[in-house]
Amino acid sequence: MAAAKGRASGPETMTDRFEITDLTSEAYWDRRPTEDEHRWLAAIAKLSPEPYVLNAQLEADHQPAIEPILTRDVDGWRANRYIGEIRHQGRTLVIKPRLDVETIMSWISTILNVQVLPRTAARSTGTTSAVTQLLAALWRASVLTAGQHALPRAGEKVSSHGLAVRGRLDVAATARRRATGHRELVSTRVVRTYDNAPARAVVLADRYFDQRLAGANWRGARLDEQLAALRTATGARPQIPTLHEIRTARYSPITIKWRRAAELSWRILNRDPLGVAADSESTHGILIDVAELWELFVLHCVGLSTDQVVRHGTTTRTAGHLARSAVDPHHTKGRLYPDVVVGEDPIMAVIDAKYKRLGGRKGVDREDLYQLHAYSSTFEAPVAALTYPAITDEIPPDEHFSPWQTSSGALSFLTLPTEKAACVAKLTQWIGLSHTSF
Repeated sequence: MAAAKGRASGPETMTDRFEITDLTSEAYWDRRPTEDEHRWLAAIAKLSPEPYVLNAQLEADHQPAIEPILTRDVDGWRANRYIGEIRHQGRTLVIKPRLDVETIMSWISTILNVQVLPRTAARSTGTTSAVTQLLAALWRASVLTAGQHALPRAGEKVSSHGLAVRGRLDVAATARRRATGHRELVSTRVVRTYDNAPARAVVLADRYFDQRLAGANWRGARLDEQLAALRTATGARPQIPTLHEIRTARYSPITIKWRRAAELSWRILNRDPLGVAADSESTHGILIDVAELWELFVLHCVGLSTDQVVRHGTTTRTAGHLARSAVDPHHTKGRLYPDVVVGEDPIMAVIDAKYKRLGGRKGVDREDLYQLHAYSSTFEAPVAALTYPAITDEIPPDEHFSPWQTSSGALSFLTLPTEKAACVAKLTQWIGLSHTSF
Protein backbone atom coordinates (compact mmCIF):
# COMPACT_ATOMS: atom_id res chain seq x y z
CA MET A 1 0.00 0.00 0.00
CA ALA A 2 2.91 2.31 -0.64
CA ALA A 3 2.04 5.89 -1.36
CA ALA A 4 3.05 7.25 -4.73
CA LYS A 5 6.15 9.40 -4.70
CA GLY A 6 6.48 12.59 -6.64
CA ARG A 7 2.83 13.48 -6.89
CA ALA A 8 1.98 17.02 -7.78
CA SER A 9 2.17 19.26 -4.77
CA GLY A 10 -0.62 21.55 -5.93
CA PRO A 11 -0.86 25.27 -5.25
CA GLU A 12 1.03 26.68 -2.30
CA THR A 13 -2.05 27.49 -0.25
CA MET A 14 -2.90 26.73 3.34
CA THR A 15 -5.97 24.56 3.84
CA ASP A 16 -7.83 23.85 7.07
CA ARG A 17 -7.25 20.08 6.72
CA PHE A 18 -3.89 18.37 6.12
CA GLU A 19 -3.83 14.58 5.66
CA ILE A 20 -0.77 12.35 6.08
CA THR A 21 -0.18 8.62 6.55
CA ASP A 22 1.64 6.89 9.36
CA LEU A 23 4.86 4.94 8.63
CA THR A 24 5.41 7.34 5.72
CA SER A 25 8.05 10.06 5.42
CA GLU A 26 7.26 13.51 4.07
CA ALA A 27 8.78 12.68 0.67
CA TYR A 28 5.92 10.21 0.09
CA TRP A 29 3.04 12.41 1.24
CA ASP A 30 0.32 13.36 -1.23
CA ARG A 31 1.73 16.88 -1.27
CA ARG A 32 4.56 18.80 0.35
CA PRO A 33 3.72 21.28 3.13
CA THR A 34 3.92 24.99 2.49
CA GLU A 35 6.15 27.19 4.65
CA ASP A 36 3.14 28.19 6.71
CA GLU A 37 2.19 24.54 7.14
CA HIS A 38 5.75 23.69 8.20
CA ARG A 39 5.44 26.20 11.04
CA TRP A 40 2.04 24.78 11.96
CA LEU A 41 3.40 21.19 11.96
CA ALA A 42 6.28 22.35 14.15
CA ALA A 43 3.72 23.73 16.63
CA ILE A 44 1.89 20.39 16.67
CA ALA A 45 5.19 18.54 17.21
CA LYS A 46 5.61 20.51 20.45
CA LEU A 47 2.24 19.39 21.81
CA SER A 48 2.18 16.63 24.40
CA PRO A 49 0.10 13.75 23.00
CA GLU A 50 -1.08 12.58 26.43
CA PRO A 51 -4.28 14.70 26.61
CA TYR A 52 -5.44 13.33 23.25
CA VAL A 53 -4.50 9.64 23.44
CA LEU A 54 -7.46 7.37 24.10
CA ASN A 55 -6.17 4.11 25.52
CA ALA A 56 -8.78 1.43 26.03
CA GLN A 57 -6.63 -0.04 28.84
CA LEU A 58 -6.24 -3.31 26.98
CA GLU A 59 -3.68 -4.37 29.58
CA ALA A 60 -4.41 -3.26 33.14
CA ASP A 61 -0.79 -3.00 34.35
CA HIS A 62 0.70 -1.75 31.09
CA GLN A 63 1.63 1.88 30.51
CA PRO A 64 2.52 2.50 26.85
CA ALA A 65 5.38 4.78 25.88
CA ILE A 66 4.70 8.44 25.11
CA GLU A 67 6.37 9.86 21.99
CA PRO A 68 5.96 13.14 20.09
CA ILE A 69 3.07 13.27 17.64
CA LEU A 70 5.47 14.27 14.85
CA THR A 71 9.24 14.22 14.43
CA ARG A 72 11.47 15.69 11.75
CA ASP A 73 14.70 14.23 10.35
CA VAL A 74 16.68 14.37 7.11
CA ASP A 75 13.68 12.90 5.27
CA GLY A 76 11.34 15.58 6.62
CA TRP A 77 8.30 15.19 8.84
CA ARG A 78 7.06 11.79 9.94
CA ALA A 79 4.16 10.66 12.14
CA ASN A 80 5.18 8.42 15.02
CA ARG A 81 3.10 5.84 16.87
CA TYR A 82 -0.29 7.54 16.65
CA ILE A 83 -3.08 7.86 14.14
CA GLY A 84 -6.00 10.20 14.55
CA GLU A 85 -6.98 13.85 14.23
CA ILE A 86 -5.60 16.93 15.96
CA ARG A 87 -7.19 20.35 15.45
CA HIS A 88 -4.81 23.16 16.34
CA GLN A 89 -4.89 26.87 15.53
CA GLY A 90 -8.06 26.40 13.48
CA ARG A 91 -6.57 23.66 11.25
CA THR A 92 -6.84 19.87 11.39
CA LEU A 93 -4.04 17.33 11.00
CA VAL A 94 -5.35 13.90 9.98
CA ILE A 95 -2.97 10.95 10.46
CA LYS A 96 -4.40 7.99 8.55
CA PRO A 97 -3.29 4.38 9.07
CA ARG A 98 -1.08 3.02 6.32
CA LEU A 99 -2.60 -0.38 6.98
CA ASP A 100 -6.31 -0.73 6.30
CA VAL A 101 -8.79 -0.16 9.11
CA GLU A 102 -10.00 -3.77 9.10
CA THR A 103 -6.45 -4.98 9.80
CA ILE A 104 -6.13 -2.82 12.91
CA MET A 105 -9.62 -3.86 14.03
CA SER A 106 -8.55 -7.49 13.67
CA TRP A 107 -5.61 -6.78 16.00
CA ILE A 108 -8.03 -5.51 18.64
CA SER A 109 -10.13 -8.65 18.15
CA THR A 110 -7.05 -10.83 18.66
CA ILE A 111 -5.92 -8.91 21.74
CA LEU A 112 -9.29 -9.09 23.51
CA ASN A 113 -10.62 -12.28 21.94
CA VAL A 114 -13.83 -10.54 20.92
CA GLN A 115 -15.25 -9.84 17.49
CA VAL A 116 -14.74 -6.10 17.10
CA LEU A 117 -16.35 -5.66 13.69
CA PRO A 118 -19.75 -7.36 13.41
CA ARG A 119 -20.13 -9.65 10.41
CA THR A 120 -23.27 -7.75 9.46
CA ALA A 121 -21.60 -4.33 9.50
CA ALA A 122 -20.47 -2.63 6.34
CA ARG A 123 -16.75 -2.36 5.74
CA SER A 124 -14.95 0.97 5.90
CA THR A 125 -16.03 3.57 3.41
CA GLY A 126 -15.07 7.10 2.60
CA THR A 127 -18.17 8.42 4.33
CA THR A 128 -16.92 7.41 7.76
CA SER A 129 -13.42 8.42 8.75
CA ALA A 130 -10.90 5.76 9.72
CA VAL A 131 -10.42 7.52 13.05
CA THR A 132 -14.13 7.31 13.89
CA GLN A 133 -14.23 3.63 12.96
CA LEU A 134 -11.17 2.78 15.05
CA LEU A 135 -12.39 4.79 18.01
CA ALA A 136 -15.71 2.95 17.81
CA ALA A 137 -13.84 -0.35 17.55
CA LEU A 138 -11.83 0.37 20.70
CA TRP A 139 -14.97 1.39 22.58
CA ARG A 140 -16.95 -1.58 21.31
CA ALA A 141 -14.16 -3.99 22.30
CA SER A 142 -13.99 -2.47 25.77
CA VAL A 143 -17.76 -2.77 26.31
CA LEU A 144 -17.95 -6.32 24.92
CA THR A 145 -15.09 -7.41 27.17
CA ALA A 146 -16.78 -5.81 30.19
CA GLY A 147 -20.08 -7.51 29.41
CA GLN A 148 -18.78 -11.03 28.88
CA HIS A 149 -20.28 -12.22 32.18
CA ALA A 150 -22.66 -9.55 33.49
CA LEU A 151 -24.09 -6.10 32.91
CA PRO A 152 -23.14 -3.26 35.31
CA ARG A 153 -25.87 -3.82 37.87
CA ALA A 154 -25.44 -1.88 41.12
CA GLY A 155 -27.28 -1.81 44.43
CA GLU A 156 -29.33 1.29 45.23
CA LYS A 157 -30.85 1.98 48.64
CA VAL A 158 -34.59 2.67 48.36
CA SER A 159 -36.91 3.87 51.15
CA SER A 160 -40.62 3.07 51.27
CA HIS A 161 -43.57 4.06 53.51
CA GLY A 162 -46.52 1.84 54.38
CA LEU A 163 -48.15 -0.42 56.93
CA ALA A 164 -45.93 -3.34 55.91
CA VAL A 165 -42.15 -3.57 56.10
CA ARG A 166 -40.44 -3.97 52.76
CA GLY A 167 -36.87 -4.98 53.43
CA ARG A 168 -35.46 -3.58 56.67
CA LEU A 169 -37.32 -1.47 59.19
CA ASP A 170 -35.76 1.98 59.56
CA VAL A 171 -36.41 2.47 63.27
CA ALA A 172 -35.15 6.07 63.50
CA ALA A 173 -37.08 7.26 60.43
CA THR A 174 -40.22 5.47 61.62
CA ALA A 175 -39.98 7.13 65.06
CA ARG A 176 -39.64 10.56 63.49
CA ARG A 177 -42.62 9.92 61.26
CA ARG A 178 -44.76 8.63 64.16
CA ALA A 179 -43.86 11.78 66.13
CA THR A 180 -45.53 13.86 63.40
CA GLY A 181 -48.77 11.84 63.61
CA HIS A 182 -48.23 9.39 60.71
CA ARG A 183 -48.89 5.68 61.24
CA GLU A 184 -46.76 4.35 58.32
CA LEU A 185 -43.63 2.35 58.82
CA VAL A 186 -40.43 3.41 57.07
CA SER A 187 -38.36 0.59 55.62
CA THR A 188 -35.34 0.38 53.36
CA ARG A 189 -34.18 -2.19 50.86
CA VAL A 190 -31.42 -2.52 48.32
CA VAL A 191 -32.68 -2.71 44.74
CA ARG A 192 -30.40 -4.01 42.01
CA THR A 193 -30.59 -1.70 39.00
CA TYR A 194 -28.80 -0.93 35.77
CA ASP A 195 -29.47 2.77 36.24
CA ASN A 196 -26.05 3.75 37.58
CA ALA A 197 -23.06 5.89 36.63
CA PRO A 198 -21.16 3.29 34.53
CA ALA A 199 -24.30 2.34 32.59
CA ARG A 200 -25.21 5.98 31.91
CA ALA A 201 -21.72 6.72 30.55
CA VAL A 202 -21.84 3.70 28.24
CA VAL A 203 -25.36 4.53 26.97
CA LEU A 204 -24.32 8.11 26.17
CA ALA A 205 -21.15 6.97 24.37
CA ASP A 206 -23.27 4.58 22.31
CA ARG A 207 -25.49 7.52 21.34
CA TYR A 208 -22.35 9.49 20.42
CA PHE A 209 -21.24 6.82 17.94
CA ASP A 210 -24.75 6.13 16.66
CA GLN A 211 -24.88 9.72 15.43
CA ARG A 212 -21.57 9.36 13.56
CA LEU A 213 -21.58 5.85 12.10
CA ALA A 214 -23.68 5.12 9.06
CA GLY A 215 -26.02 2.15 9.21
CA ALA A 216 -27.62 0.35 12.12
CA ASN A 217 -25.37 -2.72 12.12
CA TRP A 218 -22.15 -1.31 13.55
CA ARG A 219 -22.85 -2.69 17.04
CA GLY A 220 -23.61 -6.30 16.26
CA ALA A 221 -26.35 -8.42 17.84
CA ARG A 222 -24.62 -8.98 21.17
CA LEU A 223 -23.87 -5.32 21.84
CA ASP A 224 -27.35 -4.34 20.63
CA GLU A 225 -28.88 -6.65 23.22
CA GLN A 226 -26.71 -5.30 26.03
CA LEU A 227 -27.35 -1.66 25.15
CA ALA A 228 -31.11 -2.25 24.90
CA ALA A 229 -31.14 -3.55 28.49
CA LEU A 230 -29.11 -0.57 29.73
CA ARG A 231 -31.22 2.00 27.85
CA THR A 232 -34.40 0.53 29.36
CA ALA A 233 -33.01 1.32 32.81
CA THR A 234 -31.26 4.65 32.18
CA GLY A 235 -33.41 6.12 29.41
CA ALA A 236 -32.10 7.13 25.99
CA ARG A 237 -30.67 10.45 27.22
CA PRO A 238 -29.49 10.06 30.81
CA GLN A 239 -27.52 12.74 32.60
CA ILE A 240 -23.79 12.34 32.05
CA PRO A 241 -22.09 11.09 35.23
CA THR A 242 -18.94 12.57 36.71
CA LEU A 243 -15.66 10.68 36.59
CA HIS A 244 -15.78 10.54 40.39
CA GLU A 245 -19.18 8.81 40.26
CA ILE A 246 -17.81 6.23 37.83
CA ARG A 247 -14.73 5.52 39.91
CA THR A 248 -16.56 5.29 43.22
CA ALA A 249 -19.42 3.12 41.97
CA ARG A 250 -19.58 -0.33 43.52
CA TYR A 251 -18.14 -3.08 41.33
CA SER A 252 -17.95 -6.78 41.97
CA PRO A 253 -15.09 -8.94 40.66
CA ILE A 254 -17.40 -9.86 37.77
CA THR A 255 -18.34 -6.28 36.85
CA ILE A 256 -15.00 -4.51 37.53
CA LYS A 257 -14.22 -4.28 33.80
CA TRP A 258 -17.23 -2.00 33.40
CA ARG A 259 -15.20 0.67 35.17
CA ARG A 260 -12.70 0.70 32.27
CA ALA A 261 -15.48 0.79 29.69
CA ALA A 262 -17.25 3.59 31.56
CA GLU A 263 -14.05 5.64 31.97
CA LEU A 264 -13.32 5.31 28.24
CA SER A 265 -16.92 6.36 27.51
CA TRP A 266 -16.57 9.38 29.80
CA ARG A 267 -13.36 10.48 28.09
CA ILE A 268 -14.99 10.19 24.68
CA LEU A 269 -17.95 12.28 25.80
CA ASN A 270 -16.04 14.95 27.72
CA ARG A 271 -13.07 15.49 25.44
CA ASP A 272 -15.23 15.78 22.33
CA PRO A 273 -12.46 14.03 20.37
CA LEU A 274 -13.86 14.79 16.95
CA GLY A 275 -14.21 18.47 17.80
CA VAL A 276 -17.92 18.89 17.29
CA ALA A 277 -18.37 21.34 20.15
CA ALA A 278 -14.95 23.02 20.19
CA ASP A 279 -14.25 26.53 18.97
CA SER A 280 -11.89 27.17 16.06
CA GLU A 281 -8.93 28.30 18.15
CA SER A 282 -8.92 25.51 20.73
CA THR A 283 -6.72 22.43 20.49
CA HIS A 284 -8.60 19.17 20.57
CA GLY A 285 -8.67 15.80 18.91
CA ILE A 286 -8.06 12.11 19.36
CA LEU A 287 -5.02 9.90 18.92
CA ILE A 288 -4.98 6.11 18.88
CA ASP A 289 -1.72 4.41 19.83
CA VAL A 290 -1.30 1.91 16.98
CA ALA A 291 2.20 0.96 18.19
CA GLU A 292 0.63 -0.30 21.42
CA LEU A 293 -1.93 -2.32 19.45
CA TRP A 294 0.87 -3.85 17.34
CA GLU A 295 2.83 -4.72 20.48
CA LEU A 296 -0.14 -6.45 22.11
CA PHE A 297 -1.06 -8.20 18.85
CA VAL A 298 2.47 -9.64 18.61
CA LEU A 299 2.31 -10.66 22.29
CA HIS A 300 -0.89 -12.66 21.73
CA CYS A 301 0.40 -14.24 18.52
CA VAL A 302 3.57 -15.37 20.33
CA GLY A 303 1.36 -16.95 22.99
CA LEU A 304 -0.40 -18.95 20.28
CA SER A 305 2.86 -20.05 18.64
CA THR A 306 4.60 -21.83 21.52
CA ASP A 307 3.92 -24.04 24.54
CA GLN A 308 6.41 -22.04 26.60
CA VAL A 309 5.30 -19.50 29.21
CA VAL A 310 4.83 -16.12 27.48
CA ARG A 311 4.86 -12.93 29.54
CA HIS A 312 4.36 -9.28 28.73
CA GLY A 313 7.79 -7.85 29.47
CA THR A 314 6.71 -4.25 30.05
CA THR A 315 5.88 -4.79 33.72
CA THR A 316 7.99 -4.62 36.88
CA ARG A 317 7.65 -8.38 37.33
CA THR A 318 9.73 -9.10 34.25
CA ALA A 319 12.11 -6.13 34.21
CA GLY A 320 15.85 -6.60 33.86
CA HIS A 321 18.74 -4.25 34.58
CA LEU A 322 21.58 -3.18 32.35
CA ALA A 323 24.06 -2.84 35.24
CA ARG A 324 24.20 -3.89 38.89
CA SER A 325 26.51 -2.53 41.59
CA ALA A 326 29.34 -4.87 42.59
CA VAL A 327 29.36 -3.25 46.04
CA ASP A 328 25.62 -3.52 46.69
CA PRO A 329 23.63 -5.69 44.23
CA HIS A 330 20.41 -3.92 45.25
CA HIS A 331 21.60 -0.81 43.39
CA THR A 332 20.97 -1.04 39.64
CA LYS A 333 21.02 1.12 36.53
CA GLY A 334 19.14 0.96 33.27
CA ARG A 335 15.89 -0.95 33.81
CA LEU A 336 14.91 -2.87 30.68
CA TYR A 337 11.41 -3.88 29.60
CA PRO A 338 11.24 -6.07 26.49
CA ASP A 339 7.76 -6.42 25.03
CA VAL A 340 7.63 -10.23 25.11
CA VAL A 341 9.54 -12.77 27.22
CA VAL A 342 9.30 -16.44 26.17
CA GLY A 343 10.15 -19.14 28.71
CA GLU A 344 10.95 -19.06 32.38
CA ASP A 345 14.04 -20.44 34.15
CA PRO A 346 15.60 -20.30 31.63
CA ILE A 347 14.30 -17.59 29.34
CA MET A 348 14.23 -18.93 25.78
CA ALA A 349 13.70 -15.72 23.80
CA VAL A 350 12.94 -12.00 24.08
CA ILE A 351 10.96 -10.11 21.45
CA ASP A 352 10.41 -6.40 20.95
CA ALA A 353 7.67 -5.15 18.63
CA LYS A 354 8.40 -2.12 16.46
CA TYR A 355 5.60 -0.32 14.66
CA LYS A 356 7.80 1.02 11.89
CA ARG A 357 9.21 -0.04 8.55
CA LEU A 358 12.13 -2.46 8.33
CA GLY A 359 14.19 -1.70 5.29
CA GLY A 360 15.34 1.29 3.33
CA ARG A 361 18.88 2.47 3.01
CA LYS A 362 19.51 2.59 6.77
CA GLY A 363 18.08 -0.81 7.69
CA VAL A 364 17.62 -1.42 11.41
CA ASP A 365 17.84 1.74 13.50
CA ARG A 366 21.05 1.84 15.51
CA GLU A 367 19.18 2.56 18.75
CA ASP A 368 16.89 -0.45 18.17
CA LEU A 369 19.90 -2.69 17.46
CA TYR A 370 21.63 -1.65 20.69
CA GLN A 371 18.37 -2.09 22.59
CA LEU A 372 17.88 -5.65 21.32
CA HIS A 373 21.50 -6.55 22.12
CA ALA A 374 21.00 -5.21 25.66
CA TYR A 375 17.87 -7.34 26.07
CA SER A 376 19.67 -10.44 24.79
CA SER A 377 22.65 -10.08 27.14
CA THR A 378 20.72 -8.90 30.21
CA PHE A 379 18.09 -11.64 30.08
CA GLU A 380 20.65 -14.22 28.87
CA ALA A 381 18.28 -15.23 26.10
CA PRO A 382 19.84 -17.39 23.37
CA VAL A 383 17.65 -15.70 20.73
CA ALA A 384 16.09 -12.25 20.46
CA ALA A 385 14.10 -10.55 17.74
CA LEU A 386 12.70 -7.22 16.62
CA THR A 387 9.35 -7.67 14.88
CA TYR A 388 7.92 -5.24 12.33
CA PRO A 389 4.60 -5.23 10.43
CA ALA A 390 5.05 -6.62 6.92
CA ILE A 391 4.03 -3.73 4.67
CA THR A 392 5.00 -5.51 1.43
CA ASP A 393 5.88 -9.07 0.38
CA GLU A 394 9.53 -8.09 -0.03
CA ILE A 395 12.01 -9.55 2.51
CA PRO A 396 14.40 -6.80 3.70
CA PRO A 397 18.15 -7.61 3.73
CA ASP A 398 18.34 -7.45 7.53
CA GLU A 399 15.73 -10.21 7.72
CA HIS A 400 17.19 -12.18 4.83
CA PHE A 401 20.54 -12.51 6.63
CA SER A 402 19.02 -13.25 10.05
CA PRO A 403 19.95 -14.58 12.55
CA TRP A 404 22.94 -12.36 13.39
CA GLN A 405 25.34 -13.92 15.87
CA THR A 406 26.66 -11.90 18.84
CA SER A 407 28.78 -12.79 21.86
CA SER A 408 25.63 -13.35 23.95
CA GLY A 409 23.19 -14.89 21.48
CA ALA A 410 21.52 -14.57 18.09
CA LEU A 411 19.53 -11.56 16.90
CA SER A 412 16.79 -11.70 14.27
CA PHE A 413 14.84 -9.00 12.48
CA LEU A 414 11.44 -10.22 11.32
CA THR A 415 8.62 -8.72 9.28
CA LEU A 416 5.45 -10.38 10.52
CA PRO A 417 2.18 -10.74 8.60
CA THR A 418 -0.55 -8.48 9.94
CA GLU A 419 -3.15 -11.28 9.86
CA LYS A 420 -3.31 -13.52 12.94
CA ALA A 421 -3.05 -16.99 11.40
CA ALA A 422 -0.12 -16.05 9.15
CA CYS A 423 1.61 -14.19 11.98
CA VAL A 424 1.30 -17.18 14.33
CA ALA A 425 2.61 -19.50 11.59
CA LYS A 426 5.74 -17.41 10.99
CA LEU A 427 6.44 -17.02 14.72
CA THR A 428 5.97 -20.78 15.22
CA GLN A 429 8.52 -21.42 12.50
CA TRP A 430 11.00 -18.90 13.92
CA ILE A 431 10.71 -20.21 17.48
CA GLY A 432 11.03 -23.80 16.26
CA LEU A 433 14.14 -23.06 14.19
CA SER A 434 15.66 -21.05 17.02
CA HIS A 435 15.27 -23.87 19.53
CA THR A 436 16.79 -26.47 17.21
CA SER A 437 19.73 -24.20 16.34
CA PHE A 438 20.72 -23.11 19.85
